[in-house]
Amino acid sequence: MDAPAQITRPRLAWLWVVGGFLFQALPAAIREEALPVALKNIGISNTRITQVVAILGLAVAVKILWAPLMPLTGPTRRFILIAQACLLLALLGLAVLVGQASQSTLLILGTLTLISVLSAGHDYALDGYFVSSLDDQGRAKHSGLLSFASKTGQVIAGPGLIWWAGHQMDQNVAASDAWQGALLLAIGVGALAWAANQYAFRREPAMAVPTATFGDRLAAMLGALRDMVRDPRFPALLGLIFFYRASEIHMARVLPLFAISTAAEGGLALGNETYAVLRIPTAILGLALGGLFGSFIVTQRGLAKSLLPLGLLMHLPLLGIAWLAANPQVNLPTISALFFIEYFAYGAGVCALLLAMMKMAAGEEAATRYALLSTIALVASYLPGLWAGSLAQQLGYAHYFLFALALAIPGLLAAYWGRRAFNEG
Repeated sequence: MDAPAQITRPRLAWLWVVGGFLFQALPAAIREEALPVALKNIGISNTRITQVVAILGLAVAVKILWAPLMPLTGPTRRFILIAQACLLLALLGLAVLVGQASQSTLLILGTLTLISVLSAGHDYALDGYFVSSLDDQGRAKHSGLLSFASKTGQVIAGPGLIWWAGHQMDQNVAASDAWQGALLLAIGVGALAWAANQYAFRREPAMAVPTATFGDRLAAMLGALRDMVRDPRFPALLGLIFFYRASEIHMARVLPLFAISTAAEGGLALGNETYAVLRIPTAILGLALGGLFGSFIVTQRGLAKSLLPLGLLMHLPLLGIAWLAANPQVNLPTISALFFIEYFAYGAGVCALLLAMMKMAAGEEAATRYALLSTIALVASYLPGLWAGSLAQQLGYAHYFLFALALAIPGLLAAYWGRRAFNEG
């Protein structure tokens, strides 16, 4: 990535951090949160919904392939702005396609795939620029803004779009028109973020142009991969990536569909608006607070000693979700409490996994090593979507969540293995 150069005028790093990471969250939230609800609104089956989201998520895993291509694009700031402009155009194309009377499924899926690939490159470049252009003090100073901007973008493009589309459909607007309007709102927010980034980047110091060739970066990437695979901790980390949160991933792929499915389908029958409002304090706030709690536990006990207790904490709330699926007629406060506990515990457990990945990535070529681990983690996260919806339809929601809970067994075994591998003595 770029190396810091002499600063000649005051920077507005806070502005591009807010604009950049807010923008980064928009495509991810549309794919992860808004898309499943939109597909459910137009009558697509759970099987197809989870498969589509899984395929689009796996497309994001190409982010590591952008590593050797970055030197070909010139300054990283230019690539970020170009990628954002392309993403806005792709989202505009998606909005046009969604609003057409005779929709082309193939074109819509192709556009969504393009958005996933572009967002992968944008995320790689923006994350790298944040790390390389700010020193330790600068990163610490702006990390809170980064988290705030990311959560804000997630709220806007996730619950925000879901609420808007639901509100419009309650006014007898067709689902396709409602979601087209929601996408246009997201594009408007993204355009404002792009303009902020454009202005802030002009105030950035001149950066040295990367001199590494495609071959240099490819060789470095392959070398980092070879060294990491030879690390004796690597098999244990692979076990953690694929099994530590397997039950939670299976839950997460189906829980939004369970929430908005009708009572006849065994769901909670929450409308778009109710679900959107519910998701902000339960999922988004729950994950954030759970992450802080997990970080505190790891700080106090160390990573190795925290994996097993946080793993237990992460899996236990699935009992409540399974009970809820068997008793879907409970009141909204009970639903909210169970959802919050589930996401809080998930956030705590995921924090331990992320810190294990960072520990493995530390050292020379840390950015490339972490990108490789992130790619593996993306595959582990999205792969279950290929079968989760089908299983939920065959088993019913209550039995499906019990199946997900059973996956805690290999998850806890992976935690025990990870504890031994990452034991610091």
